[in-house]
Amino acid sequence: MKNGMLNMSANSKNCAVYLPAINSNYASTLTSGLPIGRQFPSGISPVDLAFWGLDSKLWHYPYLLHSVGQYKVGSDPVNAITSRRSNDGILFGDSAGYQIGIGSLKGLTGLESGMSGDDAFHAWRQSGHVREWIVSWLETYTNYAMTIDMPLWATLPHGARSPFHKCSEEQLRALTVENLQFIERHRQGRTKWLNVIQGLDTEGMINWWSAVNWFDCSGYSFSAKGVEKNGLTALLEPLLKMRDRNAFSAKRSWVHLLGCSTVPWAVVCTAIQRGLQISVGEGARVSFDSSSPLIQGSRYENYVEIPSLGSHICNWKIPENEAPKGPALVGSKEPLPFSSPLADRLTIGDLNVREGKYLHKQFDRFSYLFLMNHNIWVYLRSFDLANEMAFSAQRSQIPGKYRRCIEIVEEAFKTESWHQLLLSEKTLLDSFNGS
Repeated sequence: MKNGMLNMSANSKNCAVYLPAINSNYASTLTSGLPIGRQFPSGISPVDLAFWGLDSKLWHYPYLLHSVGQYKVGSDPVNAITSRRSNDGILFGDSAGYQIGIGSLKGLTGLESGMSGDDAFHAWRQSGHVREWIVSWLETYTNYAMTIDMPLWATLPHGARSPFHKCSEEQLRALTVENLQFIERHRQGRTKWLNVIQGLDTEGMINWWSAVNWFDCSGYSFSAKGVEKNGLTALLEPLLKMRDRNAFSAKRSWVHLLGCSTVPWAVVCTAIQRGLQISVGEGARVSFDSSSPLIQGSRYENYVEIPSLGSHICNWKIPENEAPKGPALVGSKEPLPFSSPLADRLTIGDLNVREGKYLHKQFDRFSYLFLMNHNIWVYLRSFDLANEMAFSAQRSQIPGKYRRCIEIVEEAFKTESWHQLLLSEKTLLDSFNGS
């Protein structure tokens, strides 16, 4: 504790970094002002829920992720993200690759579901104003940013509605290279770029990297989706091949895994980080992100709790429960049935503020803000506790599957015969999907 404020121990350079993906609702609610009559817990204000700020009276954690894809092309909204001070946290920017891929980026015209691959290819080539806005926004506000990639998942069956569904892998790779050339011409040196590596298998990822490795970057970003489908080998194999081909250096040493936030992922990412530090130096870092704690708190109105961990895999999942709500709870002075630096200051009535038994919901936007803040803290604390177990004398107490995966990662980064190791452990590695 420092001045009554909890500082998350995940700042340690020995543990992988979790990046909560803060959405625009969270960021805008912090600066929107309280509605007339809306009570707030005594002693704090909305600004204290900006956990990345050094002035928060609740808890401080300096890392977060925010996607430019939440905004309309050309816009520059003012909220708690865009108005943060330069020393308030380390912001990672997502470059809207997902929104571009599914065709939902507001203000992006000329790309429609069902169009031919050639038409989509040429339409994106004519979208220079979109690239210019993305690069300018990321260079203005972020410390690290993902490069603008054209996602290969668009070519798969589940990407059938994407404007790029009929594009070839070669076309998407060519467009990505052009995006990198655009960034190279317009970068201002304010942000460190993480080169996104696409690929449906190891060969495809290495081919992709070979096409983009000329770009001067500070590290790389990989999608967790391939691992969720094909197992841990799908990440380790290309990562180790890239290492062997000098993809990493002291200045190119950050690896980010997009879209994952389970407790098993936290310890495996830490194992990968420690392996990279052997090869590259102590400055090597691994990060991972998700919007899960925010979605659980806002869309589903749920709160989460710290898992019990231990030797059973079922206890390595973060428990999720429905938050207390209903007309009878408006104004209740009862404490919440869950704990965190924020939740310990709240009552059930702080969540349930809308009176009237015929109202569909008793929660307002600040109720959701409370749940999201609580959930983010629980995720961070859960990852801390899991890492404490996995990288100490307590490792023998974690589930055997996770323990062995960590051992394989550690050994793979130390031996030249890592190919044989991964092959001999393929069944186990392929069964790891983060759950």
